[in-house]
This record gives sequence, C-alpha cells and structure tokens, in this order.
Amino acid sequence: MDPVLHLPGLIAQMAKPTKFLPEFVKTTDARPLTPQHGARYEIPSAQQEQIGLWVSGVGYSVSNGGATMNRTLGTYAAVLVTGGRMFFESAPTGRHTVLAGTLFWLFPTIAHSYGGEGGAFAERWILFGGKVADDFERQGVLAPARCLVPFRENHEPARLVEHVQETFFKGGPLAVPLASALLHQLIVTMHGIATGFSGAGENADPVVAQALAIVEKESTGGLLPETLAERLHVGYSTLRRRFKQQTGYAVKEYILRVQLRRAKELLAFTKMPVEQVAEATGFADPFYFSRLFREREGVPPSVFRTHQTRELE
Repeated sequence: MDPVLHLPGLIAQMAKPTKFLPEFVKTTDARPLTPQHGARYEIPSAQQEQIGLWVSGVGYSVSNGGATMNRTLGTYAAVLVTGGRMFFESAPTGRHTVLAGTLFWLFPTIAHSYGGEGGAFAERWILFGGKVADDFERQGVLAPARCLVPFRENHEPARLVEHVQETFFKGGPLAVPLASALLHQLIVTMHGIATGFSGAGENADPVVAQALAIVEKESTGGLLPETLAERLHVGYSTLRRRFKQQTGYAVKEYILRVQLRRAKELLAFTKMPVEQVAEATGFADPFYFSRLFREREGVPPSVFRTHQTRELE
C-alpha cells in the first residue's frame, strides 16, 4: 500500500494533542514503536513563489533507530518530535538530547544530524522556503543557534503541524497556499514560545518584559529609548540588542508603533482634533505626526478618521 495512505491512521492515532502530547512529552524510555512512514511533495506555483512563503513537502516517520548524519538541505524544514528520545547536532547548536514535545528548525546550507538516542522515535516534518522564510531568519525569528524549541504542555504547535499536514495531504490547487498560511502561523507561534511571550513566558528576558510593560503604559508620554534603558538600569546598547533579539523590533520602532496604535484609536473613536491626538499620543509636533502617520498608514489622519469613524452619540 502507498505509504501516504497510512497517514489517516497515524492522524487518528495522534489527532488529539490534548490526549497524545502529555503522554509522549513524558516519554523518555525506548519503548518499541511500530515503524511507518509517509510523505507528499508539491512544486510551488509561480504565484506562491511571489507571495514568498510556501510548503513544498510534508511527512512523518516512526522508527526504531537510525539517524540522519551530516545532511545539508536545500530548503528550510520544521521537525516535530512526537515520540521517543532523539539527539540533534549542528555547528550553531552543538549536540543536544531532544524529547517528544519539541520542534526544531532546519536551515538550508547548515549541516545537521539527528536520530534516535538509544531507541525508538517518531517525527513529523514540513519542508518550506521562500523570501518570507529568509526574512524570518534575518530577523532572528528563525535562528540557527536557537532552533530547538520545547513546548511542553502547550498543544498549539502539535495542532498546527497536524493541520498543515492534513491540508497538504488532501491535495488540490489550494493545498500549498492553505498549508503555507498555516505554516506562517506556526513560525510566529514557535517564536512566541521560544522568546517567552506565549504561555507562561518562562523564556522571556525579564528586562525586555519590563520594557514592554513600561512602553505599553507610558509610550504616549514622550518616552525615549535612552530613558527607558536608564529606568531598567541597563546600557542602551544592551537594551537595544536584547529587545531586538526577543521582539524583532528596535526599541524606538516599538515605541512608535504603540503611539500610532493609540492615535488610531483616538481618531476612530473620539472627536479630538488631530493636533490634540498628536499631543495625547506623545508627539510634540503635530505636523511631524501627520507626516509620519501618512507615511505609515498611507493616508492622512483626517482621511483615516473619515474611513473609520462610527456615529458617536
């Protein structure tokens, strides 16, 4: 039988993360697993390549041993460990033991090795590529040195991987774009878990977490990045580096985004003049505010208000 046709049975076995993952996250022994495997591949269309993110293949493997050694892919990959105990090794990470309930990223041009560590293991994988993936790597959202992301009792990653695979295995003209949209969500979700800004936040940099809280509360009061660093008792260059690494934003850019977000809310839901909106959101110069707003939003504040305003009693 075509191994692809085994996927529904595997999905039936693992389709409910709330039942499956807690058991396997705790599995560190070498219990025998029934060997099985399957895969499906597609060639992204020119339209999907223009969009900049595509899934080109998905698959699964359940093995009682063996390893992939010193392999270099020509594409990105996400590998979800769904059972057993594995090792992973690459130049940026060194060698690590990997348990079920972990997702790791593979990168084009970076050699890697992984396989069972003393027994059986099970995996699901997704091949992907595109300019968006390259941009995610440049921004540090996908980072070769931080490619191992354990997610413990958070079932969302397993659900998303399963959804990507089910969508892709169904086939049809929408298989690639639908799977690629879900992949985008998976990448951002895993970045949130890796940085600590999803779930309990145990991986979050405490300085960055405090910085975010202050920005949310005080950005409209003319908060400056240098002042923020002083309040947190760290050098500005240190804050800038750690903030960028964790959030993907420069400190100044993030403050600006919060200011503009609040300005949009005031324009849409109040009758405050534009000059007062500028002042209320921390912009001393209303002309600068209007010019910046137009550059970022594509329309002046007055036009945004016309588009968004509802009848106010």
